[in-house]
Amino acid sequence: MEFFKNLFKKKGVLGINARNVLYLRPFNPKKAIKMADDKIKTKQFLSTRGIPVPKLYHIIKDRAELEKLNFKTLPLSFVLKPNQGYGGEGIIPIINKKNTKYITASGKELTKDQLKKHILDILDGKYSLNNSPDTAFFEQLIVSDERIGKYSYGGLPDIRIIVHNLIPVMAMLRLPTKESEGKANLHMGAIGVGIDIAKGKTTYMSYKNRQIDEIPEIGDIRGVKIPYWDEILLIASRIQLITNLGYLAADICIDKTLGPVLLEINARAGLGIQSANMAPLKERLEQIKKIKVTNPTKAIRVAKDLFGNVVEKEIKQISGKTVIKPVESIEIMKNNEIIKADAQIDTTKKISKIRFKYAQNIGLLKNKKAYDEENHKIKVKFSMKGKRMTTIMDLIDGDNKEYQIIIGRRDLSDYLIDPTLVAKKEKFIPSPIIIEKIKETDYEKIDNILFETDTKAKIVNYIKPIKITKEKRKFLEDHSYIPKLKYKELKFNPDEEISRLENLNFDDSVLGTIFKEKKEEILLKLDLIQNIGKEKFTDISEKLYGKPSKEEVENAKILLQNHKKSEISSEFLNFDEAKDLLENTLEKYKLSNWKVLLKRNMVTSCSAKKNKILLLKKVDFSREKLEKLIAHEIETHILTSENGSKQPYKIFNYGMKDYLKTQEGLAIYNVEKKLLIPFNQNYKIASLIYAMSLKDKTIKEIIDILIKEYNFTNKSAFGTALKVKRGVGDENAKGVFTKDYLYYSGYKEIKNYVETGGDLKDLYIGKINLKHIEKLKELPFLLKAQYLPDWYN
Repeated sequence: MEFFKNLFKKKGVLGINARNVLYLRPFNPKKAIKMADDKIKTKQFLSTRGIPVPKLYHIIKDRAELEKLNFKTLPLSFVLKPNQGYGGEGIIPIINKKNTKYITASGKELTKDQLKKHILDILDGKYSLNNSPDTAFFEQLIVSDERIGKYSYGGLPDIRIIVHNLIPVMAMLRLPTKESEGKANLHMGAIGVGIDIAKGKTTYMSYKNRQIDEIPEIGDIRGVKIPYWDEILLIASRIQLITNLGYLAADICIDKTLGPVLLEINARAGLGIQSANMAPLKERLEQIKKIKVTNPTKAIRVAKDLFGNVVEKEIKQISGKTVIKPVESIEIMKNNEIIKADAQIDTTKKISKIRFKYAQNIGLLKNKKAYDEENHKIKVKFSMKGKRMTTIMDLIDGDNKEYQIIIGRRDLSDYLIDPTLVAKKEKFIPSPIIIEKIKETDYEKIDNILFETDTKAKIVNYIKPIKITKEKRKFLEDHSYIPKLKYKELKFNPDEEISRLENLNFDDSVLGTIFKEKKEEILLKLDLIQNIGKEKFTDISEKLYGKPSKEEVENAKILLQNHKKSEISSEFLNFDEAKDLLENTLEKYKLSNWKVLLKRNMVTSCSAKKNKILLLKKVDFSREKLEKLIAHEIETHILTSENGSKQPYKIFNYGMKDYLKTQEGLAIYNVEKKLLIPFNQNYKIASLIYAMSLKDKTIKEIIDILIKEYNFTNKSAFGTALKVKRGVGDENAKGVFTKDYLYYSGYKEIKNYVETGGDLKDLYIGKINLKHIEKLKELPFLLKAQYLPDWYN
């Protein structure tokens, strides 16, 4: 094919130098590249964030560990890999074991001694990028899905996807051959098969940068559908979002039982993928240069629109614009109706136009404010390809039986017209087609969606390190021990929730403003969750919760230096006595739906959540601590929650934007006023404020500073350091989590509110933001707080 012969003469083909200068250096930070080069660390990092990876069996870091390895503990099939290998070198897939011999994917037989020698070569750096000492590891052997495995010789086929700006720009299926010894690396003799991004079907085939019409002994495999295609694209895009690599290749295989599994990521992907697709990579990368996508789900849609084989032939210089057809379906918004219509796209016309009879027929002319009868113009609000706009259209005579609306270039600045796309023409129907009744003020629906997403986006569920009780015990037994910080996998797809939220629309009313602000806060929370363990985590945390000023940090340090531990109350209550005190308080406020329960293996001695107050068994409780719990949890959070649940909308119960600042500030204020414990003597909050200032320290370094400079106990230093290091990353990560700053900033707001004449009772109508008080008073349905602390009176 002439195109293939001239492919590498095209300006749009990406060469190694251009790749390095234009994409690797600007978009791939050294830290991110270093992580990608470390296969073990990369997979562990991604696995905790929901990316499926093969199971890890053993890691061999040095000769001593090699000698200790019991080969009998290995399964019959596995893969031996160098941690920092490159280009597939040094990888040995073992598919079976016969007697004392290990059988490779290419049929070779290896002894244990040969495997050990190979591991020694790996340790000596024979296969690493710079021949530097390396680590060997054994991992699960993936058994390929037969639907693509049948086209491969011996080894494991994989799918390589190049991702930039979250958008998958090019993909190929890599098929091992006898020449490549069962490995899927093109330079070793594997076959590259292009994949249509839009359809997930194979297109062209290449062998050593030469086009081939069929695979020897297999034949032509063009048009084969890749299983799990959309899921594979989403995984590849999510990997870029998580790793902070702006340009990468994700190598994904399809296991016959597990489905898509990540093999590895590559920050310096080869360029043979262009031959497999018969398309220049640079040209595609330039097309997405100015496109802005906020999440992988949208990125997949953009990729399919731009890089499907049919669409791509004519699209040039997209620059972030939405692709539309010469005739597009639009939705006209009129009062509480959506009216569907086909509109003709005509760039020869500057002003959009609508036929008079049609506008009259669907009732647009009834709106006297929008209808300019003298100048024959009408204001029209419509949506095209998901984008809403309001424009002034000319009213024109005549009756075109096909298209009653013409969209002119003034309303097309955000679109690109693809003339190759064919639109189905429909006859004009005189009466309006009402797709659905809509209410932009359907607050109940909006409220439910926000509640569902906010429930999933509980940050504390994902930033608390797993097995932290065990790590704490190890540290307390040996102060030199560095606690390991690992995190659980997400139980939901943040990208799906982001898409749900972005489809919500709001008006400018009080409720509309409050719901819109809550949506923005939830999006920020989702962003924080997606950046757990990444450099952006601290910046996003500070946007959500704020950060202490230099003056506040200095004040905290002074308090810590001058702090003297107060005498602990001599009165202690056992579990039954503590339980009685709490139950009597609940009964006093008629909170029969709340229970006090025994809990084993809690980190703290008492806590409250989900209509339960939990107490740790076999612990004596100081009366002072229980009184604090009552003022903080019951007489602040629980009473407010109960009042909020009686309001017409759930947001009063799950919380408006920044409600937490008001809630925690109110709780601290209540403890101060009820128990006469001055806030400026709050040693715990001061320690957290100071710890937040230690951004450039690891968790162990913060612990050591608190112990050495401020005489913290090992236990209290561990607890304080952990609170500000949650979610930042592993034990070596720098940065802080600033949520606990809300106690300080919230208290200051509440104190100022009271001193300027504010009534605390107004804050009990639900989980609200103090700043919304005056706005909320405008709502006619608002109920007064039924539950208030009895000592307020």
